[in-house]
Amino acid sequence: MSKYLTFDSQSFPNRDLLLEALAECGFASPTVGTDIPLEGWDKRDPQTADVVIRRREVRGQSLLGDIGFRKSPKGYVAVIDDMDLSFRLGKDFIVRLQNSYHEAAARKMAKKLGGTLVKERIGKTLKIRIKY
Repeated sequence: MSKYLTFDSQSFPNRDLLLEALAECGFASPTVGTDIPLEGWDKRDPQTADVVIRRREVRGQSLLGDIGFRKSPKGYVAVIDDMDLSFRLGKDFIVRLQNSYHEAAARKMAKKLGGTLVKERIGKTLKIRIKY
């Protein structure tokens, strides 16, 4: 039996940057609102979110449940079916999304400062600098 996992320790403070990061990860058309019901496996544990990627809208993967992001005091936190995370999205999905989020934030800052983004990979680490 699957269950929804909530990632309270990893939050995304800015909704627009979250949407941009989701688009970079291949989720271009999420539903945005308030307390949108998530469709998934366990009807006994209904979940809601404020940014939702419907499972039928995900190409190339057959997700069991929707991917959601619930607004919290710290920002938006992910609510994802544990089986989808383990077998379809990959256990590193949140890390990949965080990397895309930080890169989107850096692009926004570079544009604000009138600079350019410089990426440098050192081993497994990606360093992002703004040159202005």
